[in-house]
Amino acid sequence: MPTERFLRLSEEKKAAILRASMDEFSRVPFDKVSINQIIKNAEISRGSFYTYFEDKMDLLRYIFQDTKQQYQDFCRKSLVENNGDFWKMVEDMFHEVLYKEYSSQLARLIRNVLTYAEAEKFVGMLRESCGDGCSMDEWMYERVDKSSLRTETLEEFRVLSEMCMMAVVMAFFQKNKDGKAIDAVEQTFFRKINILKYGALKHKEN
Repeated sequence: MPTERFLRLSEEKKAAILRASMDEFSRVPFDKVSINQIIKNAEISRGSFYTYFEDKMDLLRYIFQDTKQQYQDFCRKSLVENNGDFWKMVEDMFHEVLYKEYSSQLARLIRNVLTYAEAEKFVGMLRESCGDGCSMDEWMYERVDKSSLRTETLEEFRVLSEMCMMAVVMAFFQKNKDGKAIDAVEQTFFRKINILKYGALKHKEN
């Protein structure tokens, strides 16, 4: 976790450190990441770096926590702007994750990390640092337009939200890891969402 000293930095300075870190982690495998390169591009001293983070693993944890926060903020903004339309929020999130340059850089970073010898250890750390997102589900459930949903409880909504976000994550990896054509990714994604939205069971009249 970043230290209090880092959190007290100006938003401009924190953003500069994050940009420099993203550039380096997405450029080379984890074991070749150079703290010297990061501090050079961020225009901070080596001593300052170690008053902000324990090491590059600590920095990497912060990058993913910040990324999670960015995407949660995006979902909040979309849900408010679209008057609680959950399905529009999911569609907006899909386009944000697949089409923005930040996501392409994030994909390179993930690929570099997962080629590292201790990738399994990293994945465990990532799960721990990202948490389960329960508070975000509660925030959305209070504001979502429930008239467009068949979920009747927070727990049911949480399952639906997890399935939709998993579809977004799968689309992200299909495009950036598997190299699947974007048209095919979109088709697969919206097929999944339509099944979740309208149901898979075919109702027959008596």
